[in-house]
Amino acid sequence: MSILEVGIGNKKLWIKDCKGFDSIRGLMFNTMDKIDGALIHANKIWMPFVMHRLDLFFLDKNFRVLKKELAIPITLNPKTWKIYKCEKARYCLELKAGIVKANNRMKIKF
Repeated sequence: MSILEVGIGNKKLWIKDCKGFDSIRGLMFNTMDKIDGALIHANKIWMPFVMHRLDLFFLDKNFRVLKKELAIPITLNPKTWKIYKCEKARYCLELKAGIVKANNRMKIKF
């Protein structure tokens, strides 16, 4: 696992780079004390054992935002059993909910 420095607007964030098996695990069991989020090399996300609400930024191959969605951790309530996805995306940037204000077509700088 490596940590990336990411620029969004005027903010610098520390992001866990999740490739291979790490992309399946993502932020499960992570308290996010030393990081602001994770870059998942996939276009589908689910939230078991994730401790925080997350803003999901689905990104194309050039790291432009295609879609933003608020993700809720899975609980015993079946309404929370959801897979978040964007078929056209190559990546998903998971960030603590509300940490940045980004919109569609914004480009993320790694």
